[in-house]
Amino acid sequence: MTEIIRRFNPEAIQMQCGADSLCGDRLGMFNLSIKGHGEAVKFIKSFGIPMVLIGGGGYSLRNVARCWTYETSVALGIDIENDIPENEYSLYYYPTNKIHAPVSNAENMNTRSEVELNIKRII
Repeated sequence: MTEIIRRFNPEAIQMQCGADSLCGDRLGMFNLSIKGHGEAVKFIKSFGIPMVLIGGGGYSLRNVARCWTYETSVALGIDIENDIPENEYSLYYYPTNKIHAPVSNAENMNTRSEVELNIKRII
């Protein structure tokens, strides 16, 4: 993204925060943590360019809500507690009632050379 931003010098960035890349998503085949998603938002925010965050994808609704809550806090620069406050939907997040859900530690099948080749193709 650094090279893309350098080349295009955008006045604003629209970032689609699809949660289907989260570990445990019913359709996605990735293993990202909620903190990992937040790091992506943090990285793009670090360029100091106005951002619009939009949702999308994500088929494990508990994790979508967790992820978008955390990403919003990152975008706003606000630290939030990991505990989800008690509310009328608390049972939905049972048994942990936490923002950050555990990941499965699935093996990353992407080789470094494949990733680098894809970056070259994109640029």
